Amino acid sequence: MPDNSEGDLNSMESKFRLQKTGEERFLLDVRGQVCPYPELLTIRAVKSLKQGDILDIVTDNPPSVRDVPLTLRRRGYNVEEPAALDGGGWRLTVKI
Repeated sequence: MPDNSEGDLNSMESKFRLQKTGEERFLLDVRGQVCPYPELLTIRAVKSLKQGDILDIVTDNPPSVRDVPLTLRRRGYNVEEPAALDGGGWRLTVKI
């Protein structure tokens, strides 16, 4: 069976667009998505931002809370510790 992950990612990216929430602050809400999509969408998002921007990622996928910060730190980004959200899920904050 052919791998269609790139097509799936492009389709998801159209649904999970960055939202500008402030002067240099953006939100990527990937709730409902499971690995590897939160990580892949986050990587695409940070590549589209400029130095000094801040990205808040909202997820409800426990493995993403572990894996996304690890991946971003390996790529040189500053990631704050995950913050639990009322009603479930976490917020990951990344300084570009």
